[in-house]
Amino acid sequence: MVSDVAEPRKIVIKTHEDVYEPADDTELLVRSVRLRKGERVLEIGTGTGVVAIHCAKLGCRVTATDLLPPAIALARENADANGVAVELLEGDMFSPVKGAFDVIILNPPYLPTAPEDLTHSHLDKALDGGPDGTAVALRFIEGLSRHMAEGGRAYMVASSLQDGARIEGAIHKANLASRTVGRERFAFETISVLEIRRPATRTHTKGATPHGTKG
Repeated sequence: MVSDVAEPRKIVIKTHEDVYEPADDTELLVRSVRLRKGERVLEIGTGTGVVAIHCAKLGCRVTATDLLPPAIALARENADANGVAVELLEGDMFSPVKGAFDVIILNPPYLPTAPEDLTHSHLDKALDGGPDGTAVALRFIEGLSRHMAEGGRAYMVASSLQDGARIEGAIHKANLASRTVGRERFAFETISVLEIRRPATRTHTKGATPHGTKG
């Protein structure tokens, strides 16, 4: 199947029954990510490759990973069809990559999932967020400290169906800060895009009076 993705630089992709098909959350992520030409970008769980392709079209140096061989093959085909270079690596989360990236992107499985909800197909990897929807998101946040460059940032999709307090707690524990840069409301949930950064280190000249901050 071939589909158009509604985003500023039009991308036409093929989809596959075993690979998560771009949906409203994908489009929100593409609209919310802020990139500069030449930045080194990592996308975890690339699926069809549409987000990675978007980043490459904006002039970024892009690496993308996925756990599933069908997704890697499909993303490679889609990147070639759109005339962009994306380094594609098969493996779980950060395991196939080395070094640090300016931007790290993830659209994780965020649906709270009970054992009876599993389809026992490849799509479980794209949809199973664990009992409270945070299983993959928490692993991602934990890995950012090793792979996010100084001054870098990460973008992650989150849902109101998840345990948001656990996600915010993990971000704080990792000495990171987050803000919402995209949001869309649906009938039964609200989807958000979080931008995650290291808080700026404040330094004060000796004898100067620090400015107060508003909580």
